[in-house]
Amino acid sequence: MDKDWPSLLLRLRWRLARALVPRRRVKTRGLELTLPCDNWMTYYRWKSYNAKEPETLDWIDRGMANGGTLFDIGANIGLYALYAALRHPNARIVAFEPEYSNLHLLRDNILHNSLQDRVEAFSLALSNQTGLSFLHVQDATPGSALHTESQAPLTQTLTHRPVLFREGVGTITLDEFCKKRGLIPQLIKLDVDGTEPAILEGASETLRHKAFQSVLLELSEPAVRAQCAGLLEGLGLRCAWRDPEGLSPNANEIWVRG
Repeated sequence: MDKDWPSLLLRLRWRLARALVPRRRVKTRGLELTLPCDNWMTYYRWKSYNAKEPETLDWIDRGMANGGTLFDIGANIGLYALYAALRHPNARIVAFEPEYSNLHLLRDNILHNSLQDRVEAFSLALSNQTGLSFLHVQDATPGSALHTESQAPLTQTLTHRPVLFREGVGTITLDEFCKKRGLIPQLIKLDVDGTEPAILEGASETLRHKAFQSVLLELSEPAVRAQCAGLLEGLGLRCAWRDPEGLSPNANEIWVRG
């Protein structure tokens, strides 16, 4: 079978779905939300919602029982920011998404699900310095991921995919952001496809704060995984859960204080 056949079939299915229902309901763990289904990628995100990362939903369920603040860094269209806001009505959710089309869908998803009083969205890229940079976009389809923030004139992203376009973005360190907003997150979800070490370098004060509890990272490159482990261990954190390598494409890790 042609290796592109599953992708072609998915695209045909989303075209039909788009014609019939531009937004579709998600039922997950007793909650309901709506997501767009107007291209093959958003259709995939809707279709795989409950199956793709159940460990992330578990982490959100148990980590914010008493409210608090969650930072969703690399929020994409807001899948987990929305879930956290619905699961924990007393919590504050801060979503960071620098890619233009994804930010547009993130905003729409917050509004369509009436969560504007619980979810803040920032069009910022977090890094180890505050200034200007570029987001190297590998797929212009709204809802896509695997984009990389970098000032270098790269010809491919850190995930080894060709760059279609470079978007100018503003960067800020997590420590500086927290000072400006007067916030300390209890939980941080970090999924930025390669620049996790730089973000952790710019978050040392935040991660040492007594209010901070846990960070969930999605990591794929062994070198990035090792670098993040060194940084987190140096900040007094330990790995409480790791997706067994080779058993899942997500490669999530959960680090906690102590």
